[in-house]
Amino acid sequence: MPLVPCRACSREVDTSALACPQCGATDPANKLSRQQRNVRVFFIQLLIWLALIGMSGWYIWHDLIPTIRHYVVKPQPEAPAADRP
Repeated sequence: MPLVPCRACSREVDTSALACPQCGATDPANKLSRQQRNVRVFFIQLLIWLALIGMSGWYIWHDLIPTIRHYVVKPQPEAPAADRP
């Protein structure tokens, strides 16, 4: 198996090693640790959800509320003219 430097201590480790024998870092052959990857994935998912919520809010505010208001608000009756002959 090929050897690569550990991302934490730079000691040569096997690419299939689950932990570095020197420092104990998990996934030593990967440039990012599992925790760092999880954090990145979390922030990407957070941004996607915030964008979806924002677009939903924009749609509701600009399209649905005026439509609902049109059906809910009753037209004002005309005032009787006081000076009719």
